[in-house]
Amino acid sequence: MYRMMIADDEDGERIGIQYLLNKLGFEFNIIEAEDGKEALRKLEECAVDILMTDVRMPFIDGLELSEIVRNRFPDTEIIFFSGYDDFSYVKQALSIQAVDYILKPVNPEEFKKVIDLVIARIERKKTVELHDRQLRKVLEPYIITRLLSQIPYEKLRNTYRESELEFLKLYKRMILLEFEEDFFGKTVEDIQELNNKIAENGLALSCDMVDLNPAQGILLFTDEGKSTSYYREAADAIHILIEKEYQVSCFLAVSGLIETPDDIGSVYQETEAYFEERFFHKDIFVYPIESDDRAVNVNSENITRAFNEIEEDIKFCDVFSLKKNVEIILDKCRNNEFQSYIYTRFICGNLIKILYHALPEDQDEIADKIEELYRVNHFSEIEQSLLDLMGRVVRVLDSQQDSPKHMIAIIEKYIRDHYMEVLSLDVLAEKVFLTPHYLSSIFSQEKGIGLNKYIKKVRMDKAEQLLTTTNMKIGDICEAVGYTNLSYFCKTFRNEYGVTPEKYREK
Repeated sequence: MYRMMIADDEDGERIGIQYLLNKLGFEFNIIEAEDGKEALRKLEECAVDILMTDVRMPFIDGLELSEIVRNRFPDTEIIFFSGYDDFSYVKQALSIQAVDYILKPVNPEEFKKVIDLVIARIERKKTVELHDRQLRKVLEPYIITRLLSQIPYEKLRNTYRESELEFLKLYKRMILLEFEEDFFGKTVEDIQELNNKIAENGLALSCDMVDLNPAQGILLFTDEGKSTSYYREAADAIHILIEKEYQVSCFLAVSGLIETPDDIGSVYQETEAYFEERFFHKDIFVYPIESDDRAVNVNSENITRAFNEIEEDIKFCDVFSLKKNVEIILDKCRNNEFQSYIYTRFICGNLIKILYHALPEDQDEIADKIEELYRVNHFSEIEQSLLDLMGRVVRVLDSQQDSPKHMIAIIEKYIRDHYMEVLSLDVLAEKVFLTPHYLSSIFSQEKGIGLNKYIKKVRMDKAEQLLTTTNMKIGDICEAVGYTNLSYFCKTFRNEYGVTPEKYREK
């Protein structure tokens, strides 16, 4: 529904216009103003599609109001109505591109024609804008790709209209993303999917993204006056996000300043050359290398490990370990080990998302929590919010510790950690202080599979992994997954996979 403002100092006139609109079947979201000053204030708060204004009003008259609106809100359609049949008014109205000038009393047929004309103009503009947006969506990445391929900017100016190249003047920096294997089109559909994931994780970046090939992408930033350290911090955060969300390593290179569109191709070449250093530094992910990069990336590995452990703590209701691992992260933030407020907020945002795994009924709170994280002015406020959230999580986990689901989770973890040992029903039942019969019963109910079959599946999965990723002998694999009889192990494997271990490895 389109929004219309009716500005007139007479209540009756405003009511009459609304009555006529309703009678003629037009539906608008109407905003009223008693004079030009009030109209301008309301327009600053909420723009409209159509301004219908009287010519003569207190404080700011209709003509002055319309000149201001034409400058500040150029897409607004303007209609004048007045009881003064004065050609000078008409001429001035037309000079600021008003749609029409309607005399009072308003003629319904004339009024309907004018409103129909306005709506038609608005819809035509929207159609053109949609077409332009769709065209830019295709054209702009193509133009960027040509520049990065070292096509001179001057040659592009001879090919495209100036307006089609205007967007290039906004770019000030770039960050290149490089993966060791295909990422775009495989792990994610395209770079827009990655862009959405970055936004979901609270990283508000003013940039355009283009995937150059399946293993490379580029972020072109429009931020004015940001330092190199700002972009390096953003690159660190993106690296952690990709590693956490997709379990792949991403290498990033931060460019120097882009002065003009002519620089984009050369800056890209210089930035891509930074990746040559990767040959010598397997544990560095952001380039060019600075003296403290190694320490930062070691910290990144520790944080990723701590996040994974917290997820395990929540899954197995391990309150003691949860508190310890959360405190490790908070202590690093508290002591400014990351040397970046952007990165620290990003780390805390990820911690919030993980803690909410224990609160499935409160998932709709996550976005507000992360938004709050980026509004506060001091880390102590973030810390208190996280401690309060962890308190809620601890209470939930405490209430779940005696539940069958928790008991089964403990047993699952024990089996995965000790599959190479003797795993009898009696041994497992002792771990959760249950009778063997009751453990067997609730395990089958919760998992839909018997305990012995589950143990066998874990062992067979591990055997399959060792066969395909190592050169271990079959007998050694048999012992490594908890079997003492090689013949029985081979028979069990054949029943699970349809072939013997030797044949499976040959495949």
